[in-house]
Amino acid sequence: MLDTRRLRIFCTVAEEGSFTAAAARLHLTQSAISQQMAILEREVGTALVERCPRGIRLTAAGRLLADRARLLLSELACLEHDLHRLGERPASVHLGVFSTAGAYLIPLVVQEYRQRHTETRLVLHPCQPDELAAQLADGAVTVGLTWDYDFAPRPLDMMERHHLLDDPMCVLLPAGHPLADHTEPLRLRDLGAEAWVARPHRAPYTDAFEVMCRIAGFEPDIVFRTEDYPSLQGLVAAGVGLAVAPRLSLVAQRPDVVAVPFDEPAFSRRIHAATLPETRRDPLVGQLLDVLREVSAASVELAAGAEGL
Repeated sequence: MLDTRRLRIFCTVAEEGSFTAAAARLHLTQSAISQQMAILEREVGTALVERCPRGIRLTAAGRLLADRARLLLSELACLEHDLHRLGERPASVHLGVFSTAGAYLIPLVVQEYRQRHTETRLVLHPCQPDELAAQLADGAVTVGLTWDYDFAPRPLDMMERHHLLDDPMCVLLPAGHPLADHTEPLRLRDLGAEAWVARPHRAPYTDAFEVMCRIAGFEPDIVFRTEDYPSLQGLVAAGVGLAVAPRLSLVAQRPDVVAVPFDEPAFSRRIHAATLPETRRDPLVGQLLDVLREVSAASVELAAGAEGL
């Protein structure tokens, strides 16, 4: 009997076109991918891939298995859902959440989902964007939240992207700053002489703040880096430097810090939900995506109304 985890790995190899790329996406070693593919070929009794100087090419059998495996994995996801609904335990849907989404967006999502779908459990899991592909492939999460910047889109590879909202970037000023009472959006390039506090990111956004400043036309003077947004606000309030942060990170905004939106070039952090193609027909996935979209749309309207006051 074919192993479903091995089939998922094979589908990733087929989509990526190389063992190396598949290993990177699934957070496995290349040798582990190669070993799993060798076992799968022994199980089916024929070659599935041809090794090429750059990656692999599917054989006729490999193309057939890749097409049928995707359908099979989709059917299995639907079967698991139906069995959960018939079992004694309530059905569950698992949502992967990155940290700043949990401060504002996710409490609203949980509240709305529980009101609408009392028969289903919504289970939350911490999940950073670079871990999402592996957690989806392993079944640890059913839907995952991820983000990227509009000036440098993050590839989602085998995952399907469902755009939820654009989270505008703002400049954070101490309350006593000469521009703190500025009522119009600020141009980032007009702040080029300021000192800056930056927040480090994981790849591929290790230098995201520097890239924004270069797009605006200057090289920033970064005097300190801090890991979290509350510390970022505290350092801004103390006058260490200005900072840039997405609007959703400012749910608990300090009274001695002012957030001002950017004029052109403006930047946004885009928030998406991600799913696997084989869960497209899962009713629980559809229900959760509907709630995520509606709550996200409502939060954008509320934020826009608040900025207009």
